[in-house]
Amino acid sequence: MNYRYFLASFLFVFLSFNAVKAQAVISEKQAERAIKKEQRQLKRINRQYTDSLTYKAAYYQYMLLEDLDTRNFENLGWWQYQYNYYNSVIESAPENLSGKALIVDRFAKNVVVLMVSVLRRVYDIEANRPAAIRDIPAVVFLLMLRTIVHPEDYVAYLAVISYSSKMEDYGTALFYVEALLENGYKDLDTLGALPETGLLRIMPEYQALLEVYLNKGLYGIREEDS
Repeated sequence: MNYRYFLASFLFVFLSFNAVKAQAVISEKQAERAIKKEQRQLKRINRQYTDSLTYKAAYYQYMLLEDLDTRNFENLGWWQYQYNYYNSVIESAPENLSGKALIVDRFAKNVVVLMVSVLRRVYDIEANRPAAIRDIPAVVFLLMLRTIVHPEDYVAYLAVISYSSKMEDYGTALFYVEALLENGYKDLDTLGALPETGLLRIMPEYQALLEVYLNKGLYGIREEDS
């Protein structure tokens, strides 16, 4: 028997086995380091988003009060964009999120909740002032914002329609009539009895909206019922 050959073969197998074992240990340590690195990155990202949420809370509060002071109705589009953007992030997120995607999704949800809570807090202050000092244009502005964050808050739409009609701003009134109907409103009795809307309700544009969304004819009467 060739002992030298046997010894060399044994030594080769032994070294090969230990090399594989050593490589496995190195790979395991590398994987652990990669996991720890990812965890550190996620913690840093989470802190950044937490800080950003704190900033947004102050920023939305400031912007809302600023818009109220200046009656900046033109900035409603900006508020609509903010709400729509974060909602789109939430709606496009797949299930079973993890890592950074989960942090982003959670941040978007928190921003939406934050926006709604800031608006509700400011609205409650304005709407509950004594009638003698209540700032009606400010309340209307806040009601318009409520229709953005609560698309089925029908009372808000109705109030805006009534006030806009009173101010003879029929373009705005018609816009909110259409938005109201688009969001599923069907109570024509309440809509037809809305204060300050007598002239609005005889406008061809108003009648056209009833026909398009509710299949109603003149003054809300179905053609087949006439």
